[in-house]
Amino acid sequence: MSWHPSLAATAIAAAAALCLMLPEVLPPYITSRDVLQPPGPAHWLGTNDIGQDVLTGLLRATPNTVLIALLTAAAALVLSILFAGLTVTGPRWLQRTLMRVVDVLQIVPSVLVILLVAAWVQPDLGGIALLLALTIWPDDVRVLRTVFRRELIRENVAVARRLGGSWAYCLGRHVLPAIAPVLVGLFLQHVRQAALKTAGLGFLGLTDPRLVTWGGMMQDALDYLHTSAWIWLLVPPAACLTLFLHGVLRAGGQLEHAGQTVKAGLT
Repeated sequence: MSWHPSLAATAIAAAAALCLMLPEVLPPYITSRDVLQPPGPAHWLGTNDIGQDVLTGLLRATPNTVLIALLTAAAALVLSILFAGLTVTGPRWLQRTLMRVVDVLQIVPSVLVILLVAAWVQPDLGGIALLLALTIWPDDVRVLRTVFRRELIRENVAVARRLGGSWAYCLGRHVLPAIAPVLVGLFLQHVRQAALKTAGLGFLGLTDPRLVTWGGMMQDALDYLHTSAWIWLLVPPAACLTLFLHGVLRAGGQLEHAGQTVKAGLT
């Protein structure tokens, strides 16, 4: 499957808008006396241990999880573009300083940082997206730095510079459009990472308990693995997470492959 970058951007914006609107029209995720009911006419996917409808939970967890993934991916990509741009256009001392900062951030185990911060603050939707973005972006700086250097020596950029164009202008008008497939590929990688890490934080109970996520729903099944209830408590959210990750992988197509090819060439 091959997407034009503008089509990919439109699809991402539409998905984010849909995620923002869905919670307003979905039924409430409320408790009831129907505790641990198996799937049936009243509750198509059963209920959990406090009588909440599993299908309603899935419908409410989906926009939360998807929106966190999109926000994380967008924020991480913007940060990596800014830092990578400064490392190729800034003064020598700034380039060296920023690359040392990136090296330090890559050495620090990001998973440990995420777990410690999440256990301390139990972040909500925005907090999770910010936390994940701040731990993901350093991985892309070297990739984008190499791509920027390649593009900045092209003739169209040299002409723009001779005509008085700034580095920011050249990056925005010449470099970024030329490497759009790479950017979309990196964005989709971030979406997958964010979805997995969000599910992991929810599964460990390290997010705001009021935030419904697929990982949080899977956590509800832990106390019932010895009963048949685990089937309707664990399988639906796990299946949703699997299908989402598979869909992102398929949607990336050739654009994601381009980004992976660049990264593979640096290792």
